[in-house]
Amino acid sequence: MRRAGPLALLLLLAACGPSEPAKPTAKSGVALPTGPALAGVGVIAGLQGWTLTLDHEAVQGGLPAGRHAFIADAAVLAEAPLEPGSRVTFTYQDWTPQPLLIEVRAH
Repeated sequence: MRRAGPLALLLLLAACGPSEPAKPTAKSGVALPTGPALAGVGVIAGLQGWTLTLDHEAVQGGLPAGRHAFIADAAVLAEAPLEPGSRVTFTYQDWTPQPLLIEVRAH
């Protein structure tokens, strides 16, 4: 059985309360990604809390083509076109439990 990491537990606990789910920050004590930024093109499939789901083309050196859920913070989401069906370019870093979006823009 796979054990949940500290961030997964933090997100689960935050989802149980009436406030917004916790998002990853350097202050939360959770290790943020430090790997290379990877870029792709896709279409917004949905948004729930801090999770943006994209249907996207294959990312060179990264995710295969398909539907993937990404975590994003408020600053990234504020700049993004969030309507389902919007075509976007995005930049992310690999991270567990989900890749972390660092930029989303209209394509």
